[in-house]
Amino acid sequence: MNENAQEYQYWSKVADIFDEANTYIVGKLTQEETSNWLVHQFKGTEVVLELGCGTGFFSAVIAARVKHLTATDMSQEMLVKAKMKFAQWRNVEIQIANCYRTPFADNIFDAVFLGNVIHIVQNPLAVMKEGYRVLKDGGNVVLVDSTSYEMPILSKLAMGLRYLRKYGVPPKQNRIMSPDDITQLAEKAGFVIAESKLISRETRVICLKGEK
Repeated sequence: MNENAQEYQYWSKVADIFDEANTYIVGKLTQEETSNWLVHQFKGTEVVLELGCGTGFFSAVIAARVKHLTATDMSQEMLVKAKMKFAQWRNVEIQIANCYRTPFADNIFDAVFLGNVIHIVQNPLAVMKEGYRVLKDGGNVVLVDSTSYEMPILSKLAMGLRYLRKYGVPPKQNRIMSPDDITQLAEKAGFVIAESKLISRETRVICLKGEK
């Protein structure tokens, strides 16, 4: 068992309900607007690495737009679901990998994507730095991260109750991030921020694009 085992074991337990639970917690309109933003962040010529793909919800949005996607996660249970989704996709590779220390060489990907990863990992800066390491010069990090930042208190409480119903008590490393928090992490990792926005529908999502 490695030092990050607890992080992915928590999520492995909910792999069977993950997609449905996320829609319930975050909201369908929020997910649709997030996907609409995400689809415009990639080019058809790009080779992309996804860190923390889970069951592949966002992977499908990206894969439809890029030359090749390597979608990775630390949870075997999540990857089983992802492999089922992408069995017929020729431009998608599903691979187990530790987002803190991936097996990939330096400077090989055109873009790195992180979807709902930064607020759940113990050391988000280390994950951002790993993304920076594997990117080519001029490559982009693209990030979306659900948050209850600045939501009305009743909406925030309702979101928390929906989470508890589906997933139970969250891991202690889970945190509520602000756009400034995400921006500062990206800048500390070495990225120059190209875009930062906050989607606000049923819940909120931080969207960020940065360049190496």
